[in-house]
Amino acid sequence: MNRKVALFGGTFNPVHQGHLINAQYLVNECGIDSVLFMPAREPVHKPLEYAVSSSDRLRMLELATSGNPAFDISRIELDSELPSYTVITLERIRGLYQNDSVFLVIGADSYNQLSSWREYRKILQLAPVIVLRRPGDAIDEKLYAKEGGSFIFAQNPLVGISSRAIRELVSAGKSISYLVPDTVRDYIVQKELYIP
Repeated sequence: MNRKVALFGGTFNPVHQGHLINAQYLVNECGIDSVLFMPAREPVHKPLEYAVSSSDRLRMLELATSGNPAFDISRIELDSELPSYTVITLERIRGLYQNDSVFLVIGADSYNQLSSWREYRKILQLAPVIVLRRPGDAIDEKLYAKEGGSFIFAQNPLVGISSRAIRELVSAGKSISYLVPDTVRDYIVQKELYIP
């Protein structure tokens, strides 16, 4: 059976309701069978804020996605000694999911900077790209028209939640209820994450 698998990468520091709402949108509206959340070990483009371990970020993802049969998690970047370059990860995932159709999910901000990514033309050859809208980021659908590749421009809900804002709220001693699943909120409190 040929499934549609969407790679949803990020630092997930922490995972929040916006991630989950958009992942469910992919299932409901884009015909995706499995959303594969892929936490980065060490992001290439920006350093991780606060000393939050990869195991903590992974555990929060597990808590947030448990109970949804369409959501899976890949440790492929966490377990790799290589930097988290999308082109490398995509090649490896394609090898693991040979009988499935693999899609790459990126946000509008990443789409606008895609030409700065390592071997971005090869990325476009490896998988169709689903571009999610983000508040405040305009999308020029013709930006990479000459590069070939296949883009799907999603009409996902615009959710104004960011991991950075959540970290800042926790750091300031304010509530993050409703911004993250309760299980993630409780984990952050229990482990005293994002406390300066």
